[in-house]
Amino acid sequence: MKTSVETIDDLNVKLTVEVEPQRVKQAFDRAARELAKQVNLPGFRPGKAPRRILEQRLGTGAVAQAALEDAISDYYVEALQEERINPVGQPELDVERFDEKEGCAFTATVEVRPKFEPPDHTGITVTHPDWQADDDDIAEQLESLRERFAEVDEVDRAAEAGDLVTLDLTVEIDGEVLEDTKVTDALYEIGSGGVTPTLDEEIIGKQAGDDFTYVDTLPEGYPEHGGAEATFRVHVTDVREKTLPELDDDFAMTASAFDTIGELRADLRNTVLRYRIESAQHELRSNVLEAYLARVDIPLPAAMIDSEVEERLHRIEHQAQQYGMEADALLEAQGTTREEFETTARDEATNAVKARIVLDELAEKMSVGFEADDIEEEIVRHAQRSGMAPEKVAEIIQQQGSLPMLVGDIMRRKAIDEIVAAASVEGAPDDQTLIEVGLLPDPEAVGNVDADGDGATDETASGLIVPGAAGSGDDDAAGEEPKLIVPGRD
Repeated sequence: MKTSVETIDDLNVKLTVEVEPQRVKQAFDRAARELAKQVNLPGFRPGKAPRRILEQRLGTGAVAQAALEDAISDYYVEALQEERINPVGQPELDVERFDEKEGCAFTATVEVRPKFEPPDHTGITVTHPDWQADDDDIAEQLESLRERFAEVDEVDRAAEAGDLVTLDLTVEIDGEVLEDTKVTDALYEIGSGGVTPTLDEEIIGKQAGDDFTYVDTLPEGYPEHGGAEATFRVHVTDVREKTLPELDDDFAMTASAFDTIGELRADLRNTVLRYRIESAQHELRSNVLEAYLARVDIPLPAAMIDSEVEERLHRIEHQAQQYGMEADALLEAQGTTREEFETTARDEATNAVKARIVLDELAEKMSVGFEADDIEEEIVRHAQRSGMAPEKVAEIIQQQGSLPMLVGDIMRRKAIDEIVAAASVEGAPDDQTLIEVGLLPDPEAVGNVDADGDGATDETASGLIVPGAAGSGDDDAAGEEPKLIVPGRD
């Protein structure tokens, strides 16, 4: 096989391939054998008819077409490997000849990644996003914790805002009851807006045993009847008053593992502060990466962007199926249209493709490496994001042969780590604050631990811990924002 490459522009190359006649003849013979297995010819067992008899019945063109379809992809892949071309889309093939005597000649025009030198990743200066937590933040978390431990008692009075009521509810449209909406003995908090805003207004002043009716409009995203005017029929079974516990030491011992309200407040402060810092660090990664990408101006392969857009469309359609809805209805419920979603998806896909290309080049330039532990950590990370067991994620990766993609995720994340580490960050939390909230180990606690038992003192790494990762195809190349978990007892 002879191959040559011609660069058409920054994103396209033309691959010229010539294959010797002997290999083409082998392709014809192989195609004839396969066709013989599919055709019943009188006097011959399946797969045993001679090629000349097969060509007499089907025509020489049928054998040639089957041979071409079977062989051309093999020739193309072999030529790509020979010329070390990594295409990002399907080729545009132009077959000049495919003949047993003259061999095969074809050209393949294909889109590739742009070639460029990634710029220096140092010298970036950014301001750390706000990470402080104030008294209002702590009070909000305490109030949420009080709600979890509130006492609810049935009362013999009219319902007021903030009460809980047990109710039965049916919805009618043009006199027809929507069976899927009927609820019985449902506990509803007045003011939550969980049904329609009008219910919160109408139910105030009602008592146990009362029945009432009101008219309201169903939400736009409601299946089949979104935006329709409906009649709501409500029966109040009982009224319950919610009493929040006092913020004292007894509450602290009930709601947490702490003995005093002061200890609980301090722990909540650290929890909220840790969440704020992790969220800010996540945003910091995005800001630093964005600043670095702004230094790069390269053309982007349309095939990669189109693939990213298709993936986003596939995800929204899959999500809609899970809700038993059409994709357009789900988008409408989310306050957007398909056209707006596709526009946003293309913008996000363009940014994601640029980040992937640039980070891959930077990782190669810096010779970023990885170890087996990195793969295990990445599998755990994907498991946490998907809600699956790490073993299941590893099994899926093996089945799909997506380990190279996983390695790419690792390399890109490490490249972002290098960019962030080299940036000058103003207004970041100091090490003492990070130690207090558990984002840095305390040197006084672990600095002299002989972890490996070799008699030597182990050193503790210091510096900013920045969570998050670059994911292939993720909207945000800097990773997923952390979740706030308020600790309860046990």
